[in-house]
Amino acid sequence: MSTSSRTIRWIEDLAEQEILISNGQRTSIDLGKTKDQVLGVETASYVRDLFYYFDYLTRLFNERVQQTNLQIRLTRMSEKLEGFHLVRNGMTLVLDSSSPGIIQFRCEKQVGVDGMGMGPSRKSVMFSGVVEAGFGAFDDVEWQFLGSRITAEQLARHYLTEFIQVSRTAN
Repeated sequence: MSTSSRTIRWIEDLAEQEILISNGQRTSIDLGKTKDQVLGVETASYVRDLFYYFDYLTRLFNERVQQTNLQIRLTRMSEKLEGFHLVRNGMTLVLDSSSPGIIQFRCEKQVGVDGMGMGPSRKSVMFSGVVEAGFGAFDDVEWQFLGSRITAEQLARHYLTEFIQVSRTAN
């Protein structure tokens, strides 16, 4: 039997509160954590799960293609892992969790003003998407993509496939 990290954090919090009650520092268990706090923790956890799948799948892909120009580079945006990005052939897939309960995907291509790479460059968005968290039964957080519940692995497969397709012909 496997216990989720969410359940482990929940029981650790209950134990910590029980100790405070026993020591007279608290009178009862505080169930009043705000939904934003819960979403903040769940968002960070989901981004870590996404990073794990993207890292694993990218390494498998790179081992198979072996050609440098076909390989994908994965980079963290910060130590706290609020996001990360994939890069290949001038294309960048950015995953960003700028607010609790929302994760944004955006694929950008750096292009020149004249379309030939000459002159000042700008970013052109190739595709984008949003994954949102909602509260389900027993206030369990559920992640949804276009109204359907989705796992981190499914999301990684979907966006990695999209990224590989659009970055194939990028210059």
